[in-house]
Amino acid sequence: MGVFDGVLLASDIDGTLLNHRHEMTAPVKSALESFVARGGLFTVATGRSLAGTAVLRPLLPLTAPAVLSNGAYIYDYQAGRELHAEWLAGPFEEALADIRARFPGLGTELHRPDRVWILDYNRWNEVHMNAVRCVCEKIGDLRQAPAPWLKILLVDEPETLQAVAAYAVPKWGETFSFLFSAPCLLEMQNAGVDKAAGVQTLARMLRVERQNIYTVGDAGNDLGMLRAFESFAPASATAEARAAATRIVPGCDQDALAAVVRFLEERYG
Repeated sequence: MGVFDGVLLASDIDGTLLNHRHEMTAPVKSALESFVARGGLFTVATGRSLAGTAVLRPLLPLTAPAVLSNGAYIYDYQAGRELHAEWLAGPFEEALADIRARFPGLGTELHRPDRVWILDYNRWNEVHMNAVRCVCEKIGDLRQAPAPWLKILLVDEPETLQAVAAYAVPKWGETFSFLFSAPCLLEMQNAGVDKAAGVQTLARMLRVERQNIYTVGDAGNDLGMLRAFESFAPASATAEARAAATRIVPGCDQDALAAVVRFLEERYG
């Protein structure tokens, strides 16, 4: 029996597990390896899709299925199979057409687990794809990206996306959620789908008790899981994320996850 048996730690990736250079530092890697060696269940809870996490998979010491696409998709890497999916439902094509008509030039990405299509390409799509090192396909028509999709990602200047959110939430917010995963990334999914729901679904699958669930995140799409469970935000996180978290740890460039593991060692060790 390990001291961390039955303890689930779910971390965001970008700006949390990884530093601002998109690297996992040696102290973070060592801390997580120590956590899982003593029975801990470690996973990621990320806005990235299955395709967007593929390049990172060899680096991640996962001992639990991954919570992907902001909680819409749970995938067991060890078994190589899908465990849970929340596909976009309702009038999502109508909503997307409305938003695109109102904001011409808005970058639009359509996400399935293993595919990403870019419908309206702008320079922010290129920045995003380069950051996550994900292969995508540019298309000129929605019919080239067959549904179902897990999410729609709207990509543009932060000021433009603030205007998009101000327009879309009052009109479409009862049916869809609109969450910022970064200032230039606005995620559109089914209302009620978020990382908190994804982590809770995973915890039920693993029979982890609520008091043994811990989450770590830094941005708007992490707020649900930061509020729902005992949680940590890096000092480099947004003000909203820091306010939502139970505790603040050093920033992602100062080995945030290593500090989280040290806290858990003090609690359980």
